Amino acid sequence: MKTKIVLITLLLAAFMASTASARVPRKNPTEFDKGTTAYDKQQYQQAIDWMDKVLDQNPDNGYALAYKGSSLRYLKRLDEAVTTLDRAATLIDDVNTAFRAWTNSERFYALVDQGDTIAALQAIDLAIQDDGNNPVYWTNRAVIKAGQGNLDEAIADYDKAIALSPNDANLLEMRQRAFDHNEKYKAAVAANGEEYTEHIITDKDEVVLPQFPGGTDALREYIYKKTGWNSTKSPVSVMVDVTIDKQGKVIDTAIKQGYNKKLDSKALKICRKLPKFIPATHHGEPVESTLTIPVRFPKPNN
Repeated sequence: MKTKIVLITLLLAAFMASTASARVPRKNPTEFDKGTTAYDKQQYQQAIDWMDKVLDQNPDNGYALAYKGSSLRYLKRLDEAVTTLDRAATLIDDVNTAFRAWTNSERFYALVDQGDTIAALQAIDLAIQDDGNNPVYWTNRAVIKAGQGNLDEAIADYDKAIALSPNDANLLEMRQRAFDHNEKYKAAVAANGEEYTEHIITDKDEVVLPQFPGGTDALREYIYKKTGWNSTKSPVSVMVDVTIDKQGKVIDTAIKQGYNKKLDSKALKICRKLPKFIPATHHGEPVESTLTIPVRFPKPNN
């Protein structure tokens, strides 16, 4: 029987440790202050340069390591980012567990971009241990569990996130998709037993997800440039099933959950023209796979 991998999209929530508006400018800013200012302005190489100066004086400054590691992540220097963030998390003590949680969350994103969802799950577990009141952490753990096929656990995590952020429409939508997929899977298994042809990912399956050039963040940025959506605008989503062949080429697209005829058509056009992916593999062999990709648009006025 031909193996086809059906994946639940890794639509991860974003969270920043702090914002520029939350900082009180100092008359004589330190090198650390200059580094965090550069970070807030998304000047990540400058942030690294300033944090390196701090680390020259104190190599065990966990806060400087955390900002450096996060900056490395944004610059796609993922191996360095994971190593730096891992060390940072071990150096930040219980005085600031919320910051340690953010550090592990940043390590989580870097590991996801590397395709190591097992280690990513361990990182987000640590973030939740330190800050269980952050709905983003529960959401991201739910996404990983859903992608691994642990849909009942994913739904439970979504429920915890929704309890903390009950008015998040996108979160409610993600929870509903996981629920619908779970019901479909259980019905198919009940009807067909072991003959169910879709392949739900588990840790033991040695599955590597298809990778967009530059990772998950690059895929979001690519789509947002095409749709004109950004985080300051109210979004609407069109869910598109994208089939990727063994060579990484998009060979088919279909609307899974539409919004209206106009936006559905635009979403299909964007997804058909996606650049070539690194194909999914199963036990080291390239396989055809299907990703469900959310295409967000600014909410129409009418």
